[in-house]
Amino acid sequence: MFGRPSSFRRLPWSPVPFLVAGIVLLIAEVGLAQTARIQAQEADRFVDSLGVNVHMESANTPYKNYFEINRRLHELGMRHIRDEINDTDSTFVSEMQRIGALGYTLCGLIEGGNDYPPLGTRLDPRAVVSMIHNLQPTIDAVEGPNEPDDGGFVYDGLPYPQGAINESEDLWNIVKGGAAINTLPVLTMSEGNAADFTQLAAITAPPIDYATYGNMHAYQGGGVGDTLLGWYVHSSRTLSGRDALWTTEMGYHNNTKYLGDGEQQGVSERAAAIYLPTAFLSGFDRGVVRTFSYELIDEADDPKLTSGSGEGHYGLLRYDGTPKPAFAAIRNLIGLLREPEHKAFTPGSLAITFSGAPRSLRFTLLQTSEGAYYLALWNDVSVYELAKPTQDGADIYPQPIPITVNFEEPKTITIYAPNDATGMHPTSAYTISEGARSIQFELPAQVLLLKIVDDDQPR
Repeated sequence: MFGRPSSFRRLPWSPVPFLVAGIVLLIAEVGLAQTARIQAQEADRFVDSLGVNVHMESANTPYKNYFEINRRLHELGMRHIRDEINDTDSTFVSEMQRIGALGYTLCGLIEGGNDYPPLGTRLDPRAVVSMIHNLQPTIDAVEGPNEPDDGGFVYDGLPYPQGAINESEDLWNIVKGGAAINTLPVLTMSEGNAADFTQLAAITAPPIDYATYGNMHAYQGGGVGDTLLGWYVHSSRTLSGRDALWTTEMGYHNNTKYLGDGEQQGVSERAAAIYLPTAFLSGFDRGVVRTFSYELIDEADDPKLTSGSGEGHYGLLRYDGTPKPAFAAIRNLIGLLREPEHKAFTPGSLAITFSGAPRSLRFTLLQTSEGAYYLALWNDVSVYELAKPTQDGADIYPQPIPITVNFEEPKTITIYAPNDATGMHPTSAYTISEGARSIQFELPAQVLLLKIVDDDQPR
């Protein structure tokens, strides 16, 4: 995004199969029991996949309050930020290093056209190497250009798409040719409309030799967390081929008034808090290496929503720095799953039977190095009716659905609800009944975490 709203395409809904240990599990209707052995993934690797966009150089925005931004980043507990880099300003560099000291790394975006390099010019290898070198060791990836398909892009006298290809190739050659920076991965460019990757692939078909990772701006357009992600993956791979993928932008804004067809529609703060954790989990489950939400704090002081745009309302924090519900939900999710003293291990698997589950059930199985499993589940249904020209947007409150989860061996089950006031503490609010090998509970649209340990393990 970075000054230009991303385009998106709305596709008709279709059921998404669960990829479980090499088999496809499609829960077809309420009441149908399905059993599968589910392979777990490392819980801390999920935490390490999370990031957030910032704009630390933006004048006249809350990002200039470095103390407050750093305090909130520390509280949030992520490990990665994404920001554009365009010069060697000592204040910006110092602030990036302070954020690095909080445990964050930087995906450095060289935007192209909108900032550096100036429109129509070419990357200066000395300048690029210098700006990246000055940000070490905080910087851990380089990306660019940013959404060159959104109009007006010119690089070294050439418009999109050839100009965007040329800048990407130049960036790759500069990074990989710099002795002090050549170990950094380079992300391919993002596109405002993922379908435009086909224009780039027509010039340089995969496998491309100027990127380490593919890239997506997988905005949900106000839909459920997994909305369009499969389509984005497919479209991005038309250029990146089999390269692993990052999502450097995705998210929801909270301008809930009806916006024109060229704008993404907004959702309530409540809805964003439900959708964002599921978006992170869905991307990780599909193999996306790192996902950055857009963005940390609102840039618009517009409490009455008069701007006619979603720009400025994407933050996890409000303009005054107070946390929105999404900030709390993600902070709690991270707090439950992160392992500061993470040890290398091979995750196991669980045989699980779901009874009474709707076809909209989604889940991801995670495991800590201490052996505890965390089964993240949610009902992937809408919780917000988007605004229309003649109708305001409104929250939807779907009824929770009673489901039963059964295990082969006796287990001790603890439920956590990161979106609730209980936060990182156990809750019994959703439990209907428990047995030695099963638990029946009400499945909501928001994420629940079921901590699963053997009866002889500590809880």
